[in-house]
Amino acid sequence: AHEERLARHSRMLLYTDGLTEARNASGEFIGQDRLAGWLEKTMKRPRSAQDLKEELAGEVRQFQGSSDVRDDQTFLIMA
Repeated sequence: AHEERLARHSRMLLYTDGLTEARNASGEFIGQDRLAGWLEKTMKRPRSAQDLKEELAGEVRQFQGSSDVRDDQTFLIMA
């Protein structure tokens, strides 16, 4: 077994491919770059994992709009 300690105020985001493959009405994927950008922006303010979860879920919903969900969108945030 391997153990890793996160520095104070660190965040870790684990997710399935359904999250990065979420599409908007134009067919554009949310993608890893957009997720990484969102995670980087969150580093500027202390937030709980619960707050981050709700924020990311809202970001994905807003990005998708009324587009159909085609795959599971599972993620885990550690903060």
